[in-house]
Amino acid sequence: MPSRQEVDPVVFDNVEKTYTGRTVLSHASFSVSPGDMVAFTGPSGSGKSTILNLAGLLDSPDAGEVRLFGTTAPRPRSRDATLFLRHRLGYLFQNFALIDSATVRENLKVALTYSSDRSDHTKQIARILERVGLPGYEDRRVYSLSGGEQQRVAIARLWLKPCELVLADEPTGSLDENNRDEIVKLLREMSADGRTILLATHDLRVAEVCTRTVEVASLSKPKRASNQDAGHEDAPS
Repeated sequence: MPSRQEVDPVVFDNVEKTYTGRTVLSHASFSVSPGDMVAFTGPSGSGKSTILNLAGLLDSPDAGEVRLFGTTAPRPRSRDATLFLRHRLGYLFQNFALIDSATVRENLKVALTYSSDRSDHTKQIARILERVGLPGYEDRRVYSLSGGEQQRVAIARLWLKPCELVLADEPTGSLDENNRDEIVKLLREMSADGRTILLATHDLRVAEVCTRTVEVASLSKPKRASNQDAGHEDAPS
């Protein structure tokens, strides 16, 4: 299991991000404690996915700083970013991001590629499938599974992968109520194991069971208008 860190896994310090002339984040600052399960809420386009992209090294801020485990986040696609993605970061997607034509076992073996646990992979996979409620599913093809079952396989993959920080973008968005509740329960267990989870969601019922909820719009501070922007001109000298 990943150990809890003494430093905050994620810190945003006056972060700004603009896309095609539209400011999504303006002087946004927050920190996330080890083992937190934080829900970022807000309407589409409010910046939920932007926060996950910045924390997940898929993008860089235009200004300000993102710190991960006490150090400035490496540039996307850099060697340091690649190493971080392999050993410290995990993703959970709404569309599951599994290999549809492969078996459950084959999908889960991918997660063990960089694992330091060299014990029997067959036993590891069997144990984790039992934990997510899919015992004996090793040889099932992913395309034969329901949406809820596929998302549980995706969570099993995260448990096997070395990662301390999990980024979940609308992980229950395509699931019915029963499967949604099961996925949230598993994410809570993952958080209790010491992994830090950042979750973007529209579903307030999901947000309610997180350890903390952040309305993304509340993070941004309006930019100060210059004298010219405010309709004033400097007095002549």
